[in-house]
Amino acid sequence: MSKRVTKIICATLAAVSAATLVFLPACKNNWGGVSGEKDNSAYKRSNGGFLTETEDYVYFINGKASNTDSNEYGSVLKGSVQRLRKSEMENGNYASTQTVVPSVFYAGTYNAGLYIYGGYIYYTTPSSDKNADGEVLNTNLEFRRTSLDGSDTSGSIWTSSELAVDYRYVEVDGTVYILYALSENLYGTSVTNIHSVNCSTGNNTVLAYNVKSYAFDTVDATNPYVYFTMDVPQYVEQATPYKYNQLYMVRADASSSPRDYDFTGVEDYNPSDNPMYINYGMHVFDGIGKVNYEAGRVNQFNYAYDTETKDYDKNYSISYSDLKFTIKWYKDGTLYYTRETDDSNVGFYSLEIGDIDADKNGKVDESWDAVAKIAEQTAVVNANVTTEYEFVTLSDGLYALNATSSGVTKSKIENGKIGEALYMTDDSASAVLSVREEANLGHTYLYYSVTGGNGYTVNRVAIDGGQDDYGKLPSAIEPDLTYDTVNILDLDASSDWFKPEFVDNRLFFASEIGGMQSYNYIMVCDLNGENGIMSNKEIKALNKKFDAVTEKIEEYDEKENADGSAAYDKLSKALKYLFNTGDTDYIDELIQAYVDLEGRDKEYVYSEASVAIYKDFAAAEGDWAEYKADEMTKTINGVTVRANMRDYYYTVVGKMTDADIKGLNDYYKGEYMESYPVVENTTWWDKLSTGGKVGAAFGITEACMLVIGGGIILVAYLVTRKKAGAERGEGKRTKVDLTDDKSMDVYGDESGESDGGEQ
Repeated sequence: MSKRVTKIICATLAAVSAATLVFLPACKNNWGGVSGEKDNSAYKRSNGGFLTETEDYVYFINGKASNTDSNEYGSVLKGSVQRLRKSEMENGNYASTQTVVPSVFYAGTYNAGLYIYGGYIYYTTPSSDKNADGEVLNTNLEFRRTSLDGSDTSGSIWTSSELAVDYRYVEVDGTVYILYALSENLYGTSVTNIHSVNCSTGNNTVLAYNVKSYAFDTVDATNPYVYFTMDVPQYVEQATPYKYNQLYMVRADASSSPRDYDFTGVEDYNPSDNPMYINYGMHVFDGIGKVNYEAGRVNQFNYAYDTETKDYDKNYSISYSDLKFTIKWYKDGTLYYTRETDDSNVGFYSLEIGDIDADKNGKVDESWDAVAKIAEQTAVVNANVTTEYEFVTLSDGLYALNATSSGVTKSKIENGKIGEALYMTDDSASAVLSVREEANLGHTYLYYSVTGGNGYTVNRVAIDGGQDDYGKLPSAIEPDLTYDTVNILDLDASSDWFKPEFVDNRLFFASEIGGMQSYNYIMVCDLNGENGIMSNKEIKALNKKFDAVTEKIEEYDEKENADGSAAYDKLSKALKYLFNTGDTDYIDELIQAYVDLEGRDKEYVYSEASVAIYKDFAAAEGDWAEYKADEMTKTINGVTVRANMRDYYYTVVGKMTDADIKGLNDYYKGEYMESYPVVENTTWWDKLSTGGKVGAAFGITEACMLVIGGGIILVAYLVTRKKAGAERGEGKRTKVDLTDDKSMDVYGDESGESDGGEQ
């Protein structure tokens, strides 16, 4: 019987430590607001992403969550909105956060996120209401706001029945609006409409009905202006529109149409059942071409039509062809569009909002003529443009940046043509993350992601150089590295969520770094250098420091004894585990477990030499003594972290749930720990009392039932160590709970609870 039980233990020792999950307390989040911690500082920047800032705080979404996650108000931790005082951030206290909104943040599209206006944070969350069958209506998206101290949360300002609604929170003259577009059936037909919801009154206004295309600003997510195109009906009863179309602009606060559309002559017209045409927009361009006034081609939908006299203005002598406008992109206040004639002649144009609304009052300037101004527009490119470039104005003109599988290029735009592409790097680029002018470095940089990795990698290249700068040999580039390309460590950010964002010189991202793919919590990488954000040379030095650790760990696998056996068997994996988790307790206990089980005086799992190096790694001694130097240490969450630990380079910001901490630790155990052979020893079983045998058998059985593969679980050790130690006459040892791994707990307290105060 004892041999049989020993075999069970050996099998159990090869099981993943996730089997101990049943012994962990459930994560509680006894949120009580952050009353007394008012944030009276002004809004600073970054509205619309996964984080936003005031002068004193960073507010951020605590990890990527799903609309199907539990969303009981007050109990949410992952996906909640938290805040971090900037003074704590600057001191490396990234776990010192407060929960402001204890609800799951979610958006079906990640074009808009958190916003701060007037002392409130605005966000979206899946509905937690239930239908008559008790099913949670988490496919509805609620729009809410909460005061910055968490004490005042509104009911739903507006609820969308579609998770993927395209929206922005915008502010006009102190009033906040939800600006959104949605395909919906209002009057018997499914069409795309643009709405505005006044967040103070809840009033929902249809700004434009049955638009053919629209564009919200994809860079400035606070921009209250939206552009859209409309077809022009030949007359209301006939569905077929003219071949030309019209381009309009509307601001979120529009409350009426600038033109009176009269349908009283239409048989059985009922505006309540079907108003037929809703358009609060201002004419930007009217694509009507040659006009035959006698044929009645000019009607109430045209700019030239006088709605007061119900007549047309015959002063227009239009000689060009009908025009069709196609919105391409709307970025940082600039609209990019194409204009096509009826003989398929296409040009690519741009338009600034200041060109048509110079006084920013939400109305097209009186001097703007939607017909005559067409002839004054100069094409940016005298051809159709289908590639989505990033357009950047540098000191010598306008450039088009392009991230492709062949590399990252820039092309100067002159005289209506896109010039020859200059390759700044041959990296296979998958996405543009941002363009930033780094003042301390005196250059403009493109941050981009390369193909490969779990999600978005983070790379950068200075984009203000010339052919000679990018064409240098490596030896010529080396002295200052200004126009070299650099990757930032081995960062991976979720590519189906919000893109990485900067707070000053710290990069925040939803992590997909090893093991985080299943959790996507926020991590931060401090890129502060000697004089502001790190130069390329400083980033490369950081990368070199990181690589030196990982390479040195790998080298232990290559060293052999004289007989060809591994000199440091399994040591590299133990060090990788320690590098990623900082958890010395687990391996210490693992070593001791085998000592106790075997009744040995020396370590069994690892050789004595391996154990000595492992302890040197943890204490920065011996082979690892260089990591004790001041330039190799940081203080993270009040603890000294050395450059041979992952948190020195990037660390979790905010709070993880106990279950996710446990799951992440289990991932690392499964990735780096191995199952080891155990020589049968039945003496410990025979020496157990009857009650001890029952307890041991129960613990082993429970663990075996929960085995899901890989890693190591020390069930037998936990059950018998104290008894075995007493039998050998050893003194009492301090018990360490292997199932909790407190060293990975980024909460700052052991329970994982968040009480709403400073952690």
